[in-house]
Amino acid sequence: MNRNPCIISVYMQNIDQKTTTLQKAVVDKFNKSNITFHQVITGGTHGATMTLLMPMLEQMGHDAVLFLDVDCVPVDDSAIDFMFENVYNGKLIGDAQRTNHIDNNQHVFCGAHNVGFTMDLYSRIGKPSFEPTPRGDVAEELTYLARENNIDVHLLMPLSYDAPPLRMAWEPQNLPPYWSLADGMPNFGIGTTYGEGDKPLFWHCWQIFQPGQQERFWNKCEELLNG
Repeated sequence: MNRNPCIISVYMQNIDQKTTTLQKAVVDKFNKSNITFHQVITGGTHGATMTLLMPMLEQMGHDAVLFLDVDCVPVDDSAIDFMFENVYNGKLIGDAQRTNHIDNNQHVFCGAHNVGFTMDLYSRIGKPSFEPTPRGDVAEELTYLARENNIDVHLLMPLSYDAPPLRMAWEPQNLPPYWSLADGMPNFGIGTTYGEGDKPLFWHCWQIFQPGQQERFWNKCEELLNG
């Protein structure tokens, strides 16, 4: 069977060119199957842009996609192939995330920063929008609909994180120095490493729009490139 997957990285106009250049260099280093990689700049919202891209990717003949935020990179040369192996086995796969600002019974889903699936799966769940809904954040609807259609959802879990999240002025002052998944699951924060079992596969900066975080991302990429 001829397969034509792709990797898509959506980024906004306030991202430094050094960030996109370094992300591409890291993806290229660990992309041993030479899967097509597109970086897409947008003036729209994250969810709206992902939604708009889906029919375009299908028209280009891609049968599967891995969305990878501009501040998310593989850390091992098995990471990308691992994602697409699961994708072509009919799964929705991605890094575990929880939308802590929405009361949705601790729903854990494949985060928009690293999520993969086939075009067939996307069609089977009704080609939903990636925009936030009252019950979830960007792309969270995919996980809800996959589970409702008895489609396997494969979550990569946080293995470690580099720093506590930067709390916003509107947030309560007594929040813990991490973000929570569901009860009994590991926590996550800025610079989270995600993996399968104890094997690291991806690293996500988180909060790259905050001061100093693009520099954190650059340092991580340079570490990976020189390692």
